Amino acid sequence: MDKIWLALARETGFAAENLAIGVATLGKANYVQHAYYGQAFFALSIGMERSAKLALIIDYALKNNGNFPQNNVIKSYGHNLKKLLNKSDEIARRRGFKDRLPQENIHIAIINVLSEFASNITRYYNFDIEAWFKSVTKPILEKRYPLKQQKKHKQNAELIHRLIGESSIVRLHSETGNELNTIYDAALQTAKIDQAKPYTRMYVMQLFRFIAQLFTKLSYASYDLKLETIPHMSDFFKIFNNDDQYFKTRKTWSIYL
Repeated sequence: MDKIWLALARETGFAAENLAIGVATLGKANYVQHAYYGQAFFALSIGMERSAKLALIIDYALKNNGNFPQNNVIKSYGHNLKKLLNKSDEIARRRGFKDRLPQENIHIAIINVLSEFASNITRYYNFDIEAWFKSVTKPILEKRYPLKQQKKHKQNAELIHRLIGESSIVRLHSETGNELNTIYDAALQTAKIDQAKPYTRMYVMQLFRFIAQLFTKLSYASYDLKLETIPHMSDFFKIFNNDDQYFKTRKTWSIYL
């Protein structure tokens, strides 16, 4: 087996599985289990960076008779996810691919937070969690949290508070660092995060779907040029070729399932 083919296949699998791990872990994150946020941000940023750099490498090979760029060319992009994903979108545009990088405000916010996280060597997790809540979770709730559902959640929180509030001591903090000192506050915050999670997953995975479609088209282009050193990279991303409803409902993700 060609060493280049094997190296690309392994790198593609690594990138795709990090995307899957990241979105699955993000679904576990909340103000109590806040370490999941950091784990998710690591996996998501690594997966997106590796995927985008792979797309740049393959596109270069397609334009240069199967020759690959020097390492310093790819390293020059650093960890700037915004730049890397925009370059990936440029590839899709230049090659006339129908699927393009999603550009709603929430998609942009997701990329911005993860790009900042990836570029920040010291990794200030608390700031990243707060930024994620303010720029991603909060806008999702503003858009995807019906008043009827809000009323129901408030009633449930009040009921829980009446049942165990007086016998409980609560010392917690929300994703933005605000104190949660009552059962009511904690229960309502949990309800909000749970309400946002399916839609958060959907918006994140819409970015993955773009990446999956990009690799599908690049793989076909490599077949046309008979570049046998390039594996069928879309196989690693096939689980991301699903519709929004599937993204919202499935919680466990791995390219090996």
